[in-house]
Amino acid sequence: MKQDAAFLTPHPREITNLLEPAILKRLQKEKRGQGVGKHYNPFLTVRDVPSKGRVHRRPALTHNRIVHLLSDLELAAFLIFDWQNSVIDIREQFPLNPEATVSIAKRLGIKHPAYQGVIQVMTTDLLVDFNSDGQHLSKAISVKYAQDLEDERTIEKLELERRFWEGEGIEWFIFTEHEVPVHFVKNIRWLAPHMHSYDLDGSQRMFVFESILQMLEANWEEKLPVVLSELDQKEGLERGTNLKYFRHLAAQNAFQWDMQNYLHTSLKAKNIIASEYWLRKDAQYVHA
Repeated sequence: MKQDAAFLTPHPREITNLLEPAILKRLQKEKRGQGVGKHYNPFLTVRDVPSKGRVHRRPALTHNRIVHLLSDLELAAFLIFDWQNSVIDIREQFPLNPEATVSIAKRLGIKHPAYQGVIQVMTTDLLVDFNSDGQHLSKAISVKYAQDLEDERTIEKLELERRFWEGEGIEWFIFTEHEVPVHFVKNIRWLAPHMHSYDLDGSQRMFVFESILQMLEANWEEKLPVVLSELDQKEGLERGTNLKYFRHLAAQNAFQWDMQNYLHTSLKAKNIIASEYWLRKDAQYVHA
């Protein structure tokens, strides 16, 4: 990838004059859009922009960093990539060099995104890095609902984005709800509402995690609800308590399974694995 940190201090006067000072501060001082892996800092966070529907903050399996996703569809796209063993990094809300995008817009005769005359820094929803047979590959993913692709202005901005990544030698794709597997969607809907259902301190969450894990390991062939119901009885808790805990911790990536092929209703203990970050007690936890 040819892009480097040079655009963090845009030198052409045209760009410097058009970019809002607050945006320059975000690029330069807050190191937005910089770093890799656990140390990447997204250019936009859930607090920065209005979003369609719900926004999500969650720890990633790939790098154990809290990621910022601006819609349910971004969450679905992120989870699909985050579950792939070949993925080594995911950077969300990745900024595009405004010098390049302004130049492309002029060349194509397309109006560059701006707000009240102030040039806006364009972003790509997901920049995904893969290790494919020892080769490092990157793919840029724009996440859009299918109905948005009927809007002419949206198409223009997507063309700017596509041309930018073409210049970087990186494949660019559009991801819509039609690319989301049915089982995956149902599993996400089962887990996502429980991300903030509890706000556990360090000792609480590790006690719950280890209790559930021990029961899973001791009842390998049993279905998940049976195992968790037995744990409720063992701990003298109201029936369904540990199922709620499991959904909360699984939403926090403490427990994982093949979400594209196994629906949550058919899960057995043997289908579930524990996160290596949680096992090492090194997990990032999203507080409510």
